[in-house]
Amino acid sequence: MIKVGIIGGGRGGTSILDALSTLKEVEVIGICDINPNAAGLALAKKLKVRAFYDYRDLLWQPGLNLVFEVTGSDLVREAVHKDCPATVEIVDARVAKLMMDLFEELLETNRKLKMEITERKKVEEALRQSNEKLTELDELKTDFLSTVSHELRTPLTSVLGFAKITQKRLEEHIFPLIISTDRRIEKTVKQVKDNLEIIVSEGERLTELINDVLDIAKLEAGKIEWKMEKLSMADVIERATAASSYLFEQKGLAFFKEIEEGLPDLTGDRDRLIQVIINLISNAVKFTNEGSVTCRARMIGDEITVSVIDTGIGIAREDHERIFEKFKQAGETLTDKPKGTGLGLAICKQIVEHHGGRIWVESEPGKGSSFSFALPVSRQADVLVRTVDIDSLVKQLKDRVVTVAPAHFEGRKNILVVDDDAHIRALLRQELEGVGYRVREAKDGMEAICVAKKEKPDLIILDVMMPKMSGFDVAAVLRNDPDTMGIPIIILSIIEDRERGYRIGIDSYFTKPVDSEKLLNEIGLLMSRGCSKKKVLVVDEDESAVKTLTEVLEAKGYTVVAVNDLEGCIKLASEEKPDMIIIDALFSDYSDVVKTLRFEKGLENIFFFLLGEGKGDSTGN
Repeated sequence: MIKVGIIGGGRGGTSILDALSTLKEVEVIGICDINPNAAGLALAKKLKVRAFYDYRDLLWQPGLNLVFEVTGSDLVREAVHKDCPATVEIVDARVAKLMMDLFEELLETNRKLKMEITERKKVEEALRQSNEKLTELDELKTDFLSTVSHELRTPLTSVLGFAKITQKRLEEHIFPLIISTDRRIEKTVKQVKDNLEIIVSEGERLTELINDVLDIAKLEAGKIEWKMEKLSMADVIERATAASSYLFEQKGLAFFKEIEEGLPDLTGDRDRLIQVIINLISNAVKFTNEGSVTCRARMIGDEITVSVIDTGIGIAREDHERIFEKFKQAGETLTDKPKGTGLGLAICKQIVEHHGGRIWVESEPGKGSSFSFALPVSRQADVLVRTVDIDSLVKQLKDRVVTVAPAHFEGRKNILVVDDDAHIRALLRQELEGVGYRVREAKDGMEAICVAKKEKPDLIILDVMMPKMSGFDVAAVLRNDPDTMGIPIIILSIIEDRERGYRIGIDSYFTKPVDSEKLLNEIGLLMSRGCSKKKVLVVDEDESAVKTLTEVLEAKGYTVVAVNDLEGCIKLASEEKPDMIIIDALFSDYSDVVKTLRFEKGLENIFFFLLGEGKGDSTGN
């Protein structure tokens, strides 16, 4: 702290006192003037600064470091210099004026700086509020798209389902009976065929759009259930190209695969990566009228790079970035009819980036396009123990044990269809009765429970979003009732919450609109399951955990065998050949057991589920 005195209470001294009083590092001990009415003394009184009338009293104040002599009198200046202690510095009027000028400049600069800071804070606050509003709008938009897409699924299921039934029955039963040489009748029959084909085709295109919108909404909201596992990119490409082969046949395009041998495994979501490649191939076919499409995979550095190359129309350089944005496509949108949803590449980008990769395009108009994505290679151990969601667990177990059933059974099977939408019930009735099932309907959850308990159907098809009682609640009631707990349940809904469904104990989950062939195949599979139970081996030292797991799994129709150590696990697994092994993660050598069973005992297809510390939660699943 600098202690200061001022000699001279005129304009100069008053200015100095006013300026110094604002500084925290300076203490003004006092101001001196022989005129009791001086302006400086009046200000001193206001600021509670001591006033002096004899300069010598001020000069000898304890701790004084600096004194401003601003009287303008040569006699006073000489006297002050003569009487001033050696420890006190004297600043005369000329230097004081320079200091005050600098101080004024500093004050002005400080004032402007404060104004700029204030303005900047206002701008930052405005930007923050704007960003919050944009984020809120983006969330509202995503929620809106998701809600609208979900709501479209129910009417679309009816439209597409009835159109396919009508198309099939006309083709099988009506058109063959129409024998006429009348050209008008022939023309009408052809028009009916074409019209139905358009309805089905456009319905399927709308289904793709809805699925894309829901995919992008879930990706942005972070609600995708990623099933990460060790996989082969060559296998992913084989599956994707097999699913896309009909596209090349339809357009008469040549297709080539160039997969480098010895590609290392990587970690990823198999279904999502297949989706990326199918999207890229579909785009290539869509914009290629003649020539070929090539799918190439090779190792470049530490990444596997997959490219889909076509001989199509190409893409202008200015469109290379924007085509990976949502709802953006290349070309002039006012004159070129969109050939897709504008979401496929945006979805690809999100999936690839989730895997730590990147995606890009190389293209020129008229010279074809090359879409590529690169993924980092896995550096994990040779053995992968899966800790995936319950959806994957149930599906994998079902696929391991049960073979596809024939469509016919001894005696007609009864199916209960539960949906609050009468059109959906009518559609499912026609589909099911068409292949020989008896159908009983219920329009809400309470009616469904009553019918199920009274009539014991062989299978239940259940909607989720219904008045009074949701489908999940209905399933929970049925699964906890000894009279109905064994009835297979298929959920057919516009919402996707498979994990919740499988936790309750349902057998299969479809989202609307459903492929009728897949639904009928699944029904046949569940009908034929009979007594074929899936076997689970539980490896845990905790008897309580084993008991809880056993109760939960047996209630769901599994056969459970248990052992409390890894040596016993190897022996029992070799003998029983279970469909799944649940191992307590506290066993430090569990990875060696997995290697032994998979690579030495020939049990490479067993599903391993690692039970973590939260056993209560895991077993509840």
